[in-house]
Amino acid sequence: RFAQTATSQRVPLVQCPPQQPQAMVSLPTVVLVKVVVLMDLLAASLAAPLASMNTEAPPCADVDSVLIQPVIRVAPQCFRQCPQVCRPVAELLELVAGHVDRTVLEQTGCSFEHELQCLYGEPSCKVLLVIANSSMDVPETAEELRLRCADLAGNQTTWTSTTTSTTTATTAVPS
Repeated sequence: RFAQTATSQRVPLVQCPPQQPQAMVSLPTVVLVKVVVLMDLLAASLAAPLASMNTEAPPCADVDSVLIQPVIRVAPQCFRQCPQVCRPVAELLELVAGHVDRTVLEQTGCSFEHELQCLYGEPSCKVLLVIANSSMDVPETAEELRLRCADLAGNQTTWTSTTTSTTTATTAVPS
């Protein structure tokens, strides 16, 4: 809407302030968790009507764990593309819920290293890795997982937070 002035200029009736660019905001973990819970509730509310139309078995149907169901609802395509991660993820979730020692978590994760590799190659699994990394120190790449497991197995591998590695070797010298 415009008003006419004495000089026949059109002037807006309401002046809006110029838009300021919004700064990027880093979300705290609590907010991310709330977003995941809301996404889970939304997915659950949408899943019931759609379930009757789908004859395909749900991901991880053979895994008996209540803890994995919300995770599946966040990234169902991940579990469809990587069904071998169902049991390892369920077991790791059970351990996290039981507040076990970090070493036990790492040993269990490494016992499933081959199965978990799929998480890093499947784009639909990226959201799971981001969520897991918001509260735990989870390997961010398949290579980092391999290095951590090699280190845990005693291969004398040293790595830094940038996931570059250096292998140290000792040589016995006869005296």
